[in-house]
Amino acid sequence: MDPYLNTYSVVAYDHATKSWGVAVASKWLAVGSLCAYARADAGAIATQAFTNVSFGPRGLDLLETGASAQEVITALLKNDPERESRQLGVVDKNGHAATYTGEKCLQWAGGLAGNGIAAQGNTLTGEDVVRALHESRTESEDVFAKRLYAALVAGELAGGDSRGKQSAALLVVKAGGGLDGKSDRVVDLRVDDHQAPVQELGRLLQLHLELYKQKPD
Repeated sequence: MDPYLNTYSVVAYDHATKSWGVAVASKWLAVGSLCAYARADAGAIATQAFTNVSFGPRGLDLLETGASAQEVITALLKNDPERESRQLGVVDKNGHAATYTGEKCLQWAGGLAGNGIAAQGNTLTGEDVVRALHESRTESEDVFAKRLYAALVAGELAGGDSRGKQSAALLVVKAGGGLDGKSDRVVDLRVDDHQAPVQELGRLLQLHLELYKQKPD
């Protein structure tokens, strides 16, 4: 079975808290285990469409050395025979964003990048989904994780994945931001198989925020 993730995602950097995050939804089982990668003081990556999961850790290693988001995309795709079927969103340690959509990605497919945000998707109902992902995250002053989730909701309301719904995930990292400061995982939530995965992710996020008492940035 080909690992073709019919997916929409947003990858972002929050300057105020020096946090990086990925929010993603898909008509695919357990999209969070395949698509979302982030490392504090390095950056964040979404790898989707004809997914190459090695792009996650390899890209983060490059970002950690100081490579820019665009340089990472160029390096990962340089010798990739399937590059025209790949889709990537990257934000680097300085908050610069870049996105890539190969010409063979299933339509509708595309992305927008800028202002610390890379939004991308494939097999979508249309361009409005990516535009909603990219624009909604900038309109809120709430907790970073909630802003990323709001972008995912906006993408779903704009049409989302044309094939339906199955899974969603939210990942936020910050140096020392994990439990007792012993990891960088501020939020790491996944809905692997659900009829309303984005809504279920929202329920889990609310539980998480209540448990850890996170307040607006």
